[in-house]
Amino acid sequence: MTASPAPVTLITGASGGICGALAIMLAARGHRLVLSGLDQSGLDAVAAEISTAGGEAVTLAGDVRDHDLPEALVALAASRFGRLDNLVTGAGASRPVPMVEMEDDEWDTFVDINLSAVFRVAKAATRRLIAQGDGGAIVHISSIAHANGGANLAYGAAKGGVATLTYGMAQQLGKHGIRVNAVAPGIIDTPMVRNGFVQQFSALVEGAAARTPLGRLGRPEDVANVIAFLLSPGAAFVTGALIPITGGIEILSSLTTMAKRA
Repeated sequence: MTASPAPVTLITGASGGICGALAIMLAARGHRLVLSGLDQSGLDAVAAEISTAGGEAVTLAGDVRDHDLPEALVALAASRFGRLDNLVTGAGASRPVPMVEMEDDEWDTFVDINLSAVFRVAKAATRRLIAQGDGGAIVHISSIAHANGGANLAYGAAKGGVATLTYGMAQQLGKHGIRVNAVAPGIIDTPMVRNGFVQQFSALVEGAAARTPLGRLGRPEDVANVIAFLLSPGAAFVTGALIPITGGIEILSSLTTMAKRA
């Protein structure tokens, strides 16, 4: 009986944070990886760690707003590994800004990065998966901001769009054996969060202790573990799901929060 080849997984936003942690985790589980992100040095660091541990990873730095990048990434997977099995769309950007202070071009930029680019990368990957005829798995990274708007309404609106995209893709692609799910992280200790809340980061840590049942910020590995499950055979009957990874922040009542502070 011929063993199945190691799965090939394409990850965007893999220069660090959640998807950097995911790449290292998946490599340890036998995935061969195509990694993309804005920061080449970050990609190199992740790839070096994977290589040192005996894994395989190839990188291509680029901006997901580049309409040629999706096809280039899929072509890289095909040329280096001969196939593509999974996709994780993790590239994202945001900054805290009130709606009335946001310029139109910033809205357009954040919607493009956080939603339109997700569609473009997913479309390119899906065409390859359908052509191969072996099914596959796609995981999009949404956000708790899809439900509450977040600190940047362009980001929150785009992440809501990612949730809708996930549901629609799952409906259309199930007949091809392609599963499509999403995760919605809460406040995770990533460079984007630290850079966006430089002055308020200590307050975020204190707030998480008061406002989540688990009493802490999330870690990149908390999210990566759930994504790894969704890509695995263990999730073979899971599609069209949006899984919150929030420490339970959305279920803790305001009354409980006030009591903790008393």
